[in-house]
Amino acid sequence: MISTNLFLISLVASINAIPVPVPKPQTPDMNTLDTCPKNGAIVCGPDGTSFYLCNFGRAVPMGSVAAGTSCKNGKIVTIGASVAPTAEPEVEPTKPSYFPVPTYTTSAELVMTTPAKVTPTPAPNPEEDELTTTITSIQEITTKRTSTVLVTLTGEAPSATGEIPAPSATSDPSAEGIVITEDIILQVGPAAKSCPRATNSDRAPEECATAEYAAPFITKAFKDYGINTVGEAAAILSLMQYESGDFQFNTNQFGINGVSGRPGQGTRNQMLVNFIIQYAQESTSTESIKPGLTAENIDGESDEIKNKVLALVLGDDKTWASGAWFYKTHAPCADVMPGLQKSPVSLAAWELYITQCIGTTVADRADKFKLAVKGLGGTLAA
Repeated sequence: MISTNLFLISLVASINAIPVPVPKPQTPDMNTLDTCPKNGAIVCGPDGTSFYLCNFGRAVPMGSVAAGTSCKNGKIVTIGASVAPTAEPEVEPTKPSYFPVPTYTTSAELVMTTPAKVTPTPAPNPEEDELTTTITSIQEITTKRTSTVLVTLTGEAPSATGEIPAPSATSDPSAEGIVITEDIILQVGPAAKSCPRATNSDRAPEECATAEYAAPFITKAFKDYGINTVGEAAAILSLMQYESGDFQFNTNQFGINGVSGRPGQGTRNQMLVNFIIQYAQESTSTESIKPGLTAENIDGESDEIKNKVLALVLGDDKTWASGAWFYKTHAPCADVMPGLQKSPVSLAAWELYITQCIGTTVADRADKFKLAVKGLGGTLAA
């Protein structure tokens, strides 16, 4: 009896010493699961007592449905309720409600960062006797794009001295208009390179001006008076250089006989005194010189009065613009304008400018006009 009891005790102890395996929950192998069409959808089991949840295209088993319910047509409902299959509503694509926001970094990169996009969860619309499970997934997406911008600069490289090259002339009546440069003036008359000149240096040396000095004043005058074509600019520029000895003189130093000066005549256009007084009175008064002076009576005044009137327009703001002013205001010049404005430039139109507008003879003036046309980039008609 004792031996039997010892055997039983030994047997029980042996049994208790044997390790009993504890069952562990098993994660289903996604590759072995059935496929499903839509993430988050409920997939019913064959008999309606179990259901699956579609996750990343696979039907994951979720176990049995609750007591008193059944899984039908993708929904869990009370037993006995009829449920029609739910048609998937068509969702029209909508415009994005967010756009990349540019930010700038110190490394000259352009970084486009897309803000986090949160997909709103539609409000549940449970039907009677229906159990609805909502699974919300929020995903943040940040996109970074880096763009490198290459900028190519064309044109002449800046000079070592930092000087800005002078603009070239153009015959196109653009907003900029004709630009007179030192080089153009020197093509018409090389003597304008320096002062004093080799000849007549003893006569009014203070009146001498170089091409470099004259160019910006003439350019401004042409702009102010709307001189925008090669023919007109060449006619006025060549006249000014011819009359003033390539800008050596601002007043008439030789008179009619070539010996003594002619009081009241001057500017770089060498206008006669009856035009000088009209030009002066457009911007100032001559009453302080003598009351009642006009273009009709100025010829009868003394040399002193004439020279005082002339002095009113010898400054740089007036003297360099006299040629353009005369061309635009003297009535006979209007008839020759259409011919001078043509391209190629008409030599016949220039001759009418000299004889009808200026009121003198052509003589030896043509050479300077042709050089001016060439310097301005124009061509003469055959």
